[in-house]
Formats: sequence, structure tokens, C-alpha cells
Amino acid sequence: MKTVFSVWQQRIAPVFDTARQVHLVDAAGGRITAESDHEVDADLSQRIAWLKVQDVGTVVCGAISRPWQERLEAAGLTVVPFVSGELAEVMQAWLDGTLRGTAFAMPGCCGRRRMRCGRGRGHGRRRF
Repeated sequence: MKTVFSVWQQRIAPVFDTARQVHLVDAAGGRITAESDHEVDADLSQRIAWLKVQDVGTVVCGAISRPWQERLEAAGLTVVPFVSGELAEVMQAWLDGTLRGTAFAMPGCCGRRRMRCGRGRGHGRRRF
């Protein structure tokens, strides 16, 4: 299986939904065996079809809307969201298995999925 990284100016694109450039990587044994840059369709259905044709199994991206993430996952893709950083560094962390740490978390994400710093679900406003 291959991994695709959404990119903008050699960095992880800040928002997957609007990103038009991806970097496709095929890796085996902790090493990159092939890589290439592609422009992808803005339409999510077309994008998913392209990812499936390319045999992509994982999408690494910045912010992503919940509906887009759910559709990608429903199509059998693994989504690694809220990543930021230079493409080369993120790819190396992906290969090393260290991408999930806070070093590559988008600012304000604290390494947590869709949560604000120090606040999880159930915190904040209370209804009585």
C-alpha cells in the first residue's frame, strides 16, 4: 500500500479539503521505493477514486473536515489528520513511526484529534 501526503509549498497543506497537490510515496522496509507529485481533483468522489486506483492506503494531512474524513475512512483509507511540518521531515517521521507525537501536530491541536488544549468532550459550556 502507498501513502499520500497533502502538500503546499513543500509543507503539509493546512487544509486537506482544499489542497490540490499530493505527494505519493511507496515505501517498503522503512525505505521509500518510489515517490511522485500529483494534482488531485477538488471533488471528493473523484479524489477517492484516484486514491483507490493508485492503491493508496493512508492519507497524511493537515486539518480535514469531519465529512471528508468519514468518507475517506468509509472508502477503506486510513486518515492521519492534523499534521503539520516540512514534507521531508513528516515523511521521515512517518517512516520512523514517530509521526503521532506533538512535534508534528498542527498548532492548537496539542496532538489530540479535534480537541482543544486541555479540553476534551464534555467540558466547556454546561447545559442545565
